[in-house]
Amino acid sequence: MAKPKRVKCYLAALLLFATLNCFGQQSAQIVPAQAISRNIKQTPNPSPPVKIHFQRRSVIPNPTFDKQQTKQATLSKTNLTDDVASQVSQLNRHDRLLINKAKRYFDKNWNETTGLIDSVQGYSHATMWDVASGIAGLLALEALEMSSQQSTHFRLEKMLNTLIKLPLYKNILPNRQYNTRTALPSGRMSQTSSNGNGWSALDLGRLYIWLEILKRHKPYLIEKINQVQNKWQLERATKQGNLYGTKLTAQREYFRQEGRLGYLQYAATGYRLAGLNVDTAFECYKLESIDLEGISLLIDQGNLPFFTLDPYVLYAIELGYQDSCWNQLQQLYKLHKQHAATNNRLVAFAEDSLSKSPWFLYNNIIFQGSPWQSVSHSGKPINDKQTFSNKAAFAMSVLFDEPYSQQLADLVISNSARHTVIPTGLYANGKTNTAYNINTNSLILVSLWYKSRNKQSILLPDNTRGLQAEMSSNKSRN
Repeated sequence: MAKPKRVKCYLAALLLFATLNCFGQQSAQIVPAQAISRNIKQTPNPSPPVKIHFQRRSVIPNPTFDKQQTKQATLSKTNLTDDVASQVSQLNRHDRLLINKAKRYFDKNWNETTGLIDSVQGYSHATMWDVASGIAGLLALEALEMSSQQSTHFRLEKMLNTLIKLPLYKNILPNRQYNTRTALPSGRMSQTSSNGNGWSALDLGRLYIWLEILKRHKPYLIEKINQVQNKWQLERATKQGNLYGTKLTAQREYFRQEGRLGYLQYAATGYRLAGLNVDTAFECYKLESIDLEGISLLIDQGNLPFFTLDPYVLYAIELGYQDSCWNQLQQLYKLHKQHAATNNRLVAFAEDSLSKSPWFLYNNIIFQGSPWQSVSHSGKPINDKQTFSNKAAFAMSVLFDEPYSQQLADLVISNSARHTVIPTGLYANGKTNTAYNINTNSLILVSLWYKSRNKQSILLPDNTRGLQAEMSSNKSRN
């Protein structure tokens, strides 16, 4: 009788060893954190303009962030069918890690009553720009096999039903921001009969781009999308072929041209997709040419000329790269690459939410004559700035294919390793910007969707060509 007991003990020991070995293998998958320091040299801060035009298209939150977000996350495996696996064969395990992290943001911040998604984690407000990012992220999650068709349809339909019923600013167009829990106007003048303080022409342009994408990818939702668009008077946001926003104050209502180089053309494309004439927005004769670190750029001399990477990477990924007088994507990529080589540090200048006051910044390539400048929505300089935007860097990494672009992707992956969702970026002192937000997680999802489509734009308009094809054509001409 002693022998069977010894066998049982031996089997129990084997089982314990196998369990410990499995646990060790899972633990080994955890990506180690990497400390990265970015001591960016400061340049003199320009004085803010005396008179400014309203250009803000963001909500400025002061949220209490979830401390649990800083806990280290383990890699999750994605179960793909053979058909889908062939579509996303280019995606690696780091890509899938980012997809899982971004999905957590959407799952945690989606509101089941309205279908709207918080712009920043812990802050239940959103602009129409953020609504577009919500549509983009939900579509990308399904395309990347992280959400079922049924779940995606449910969430998108609930969001569209909310958009149909939105209280509009003066019954014309959506207000600049809404509460994601109640779908009621938020911010200044939200409790008055005007239903807010005006509309953002730029935000609406981005939303109309994604409503058109939604029509093409989900034709069964066209009827509901048409209900939204038929209720909104989008033509009221245009004048003489350009984009115009409104801002209501206690004194008067302002109606002013909105949008500068890059942002203007990107948003105006949404109006073109809606059948409106915005040709003036695409004119380039008023732009000024400058030289920055040996690279020729065009700048907008208008008031508050925010100049970031965002509209250029968004246009290429969503709509398809176009070689035009206003499109400076290739020049800006080359500038970032050259700047990194000269200063031995990676930067990615974009607009982003902040985890501290003033809660939102525009990281400008050049602003009021000074390069690499960070300012608030009102144009006030920010000293303790973010210098590396995860979303802008990752977008560049899928648009371009070379060692430098891979370095950008690697840093995004490193930045995200210790967080359960993708953080915003890095401050100049190397600390992480933990303003977990929808635009960061959405753009990285859509970038991976773009990558999985063999770098074909999401909308695929007939008159565009791929960025890689354009670059090859330029090389052959030279």
